[in-house]
Amino acid sequence: MSGFFVHFTSVMCLLVILTGPISAWHEWVSPTFPSDPDDAFYQAFQTVPSLNVTANQLRTNFLGYPHSARFTKRQTAIVDTVIVLDGSGSVPRCDFLRAKEALKHLMDTLNQPRYDSKYAAVTFSSTATVNFKFLPYSSAASQITTIPYPGGSTNTQAGLKEAKKLFDDPYSGRRPLPNIKRVFLVTDGRSNVDAHLTIPNAEALKASGVTIYVVAVGNYISGIDELVKVASNPFRDLLRVKDFSGFWDLIQLTVQLVSPGKYQIVNYDPPCN
Repeated sequence: MSGFFVHFTSVMCLLVILTGPISAWHEWVSPTFPSDPDDAFYQAFQTVPSLNVTANQLRTNFLGYPHSARFTKRQTAIVDTVIVLDGSGSVPRCDFLRAKEALKHLMDTLNQPRYDSKYAAVTFSSTATVNFKFLPYSSAASQITTIPYPGGSTNTQAGLKEAKKLFDDPYSGRRPLPNIKRVFLVTDGRSNVDAHLTIPNAEALKASGVTIYVVAVGNYISGIDELVKVASNPFRDLLRVKDFSGFWDLIQLTVQLVSPGKYQIVNYDPPCN
């Protein structure tokens, strides 16, 4: 049996496991991934798709356009989202500013009557910080641009751990019974602080009904296997962009796809002195 056929079969089996009905989240079981981080299964995710492909992926799977079949046009979706942002030293300060501004515009696209959205934010570097607990869009959009740049190592597991605490804490502003709980993780690579806890902490979130979306930033990412495992469904919830300017372009294009002519994002050149 050829190596290609083995890899193809394993990918298809994993896809079946990961794309089961959302309503069965409580039955979530950690899938079996290849043990070799250089396996062809992981390396396939090094490819950065065209911006149009990724924008449609983000629009359909994160923003819910076309609207999720779980809700009728008269229903309001209660959505609690924790943004987990990499502020380690490998992310230059300018790119950190770009990411914050892009995330503000991404939140704006869900500021619509059929969504009751609240956001919290966590940044991680050598440690993780809860920047703000769950807030309505207007307050969260204002707060996210004021988050300071931390710099340091890449402690992804701590960021995921803080996200789980926010969902568990009845005083964090989260709703008791949201329709949708999710983490939106933006990072440029593998964790290097307590890395053995990154996957278990991601699995703990998924097991509690949280969908994890991952934006993996970089032409080539050392440790792509970790990000594949962190995403709830790497075929659907792992997005690739070549750099943080590409992330800005991705959000700009996605917003245009969601509501042509309604939203406008101007070019953003952060102060990089």
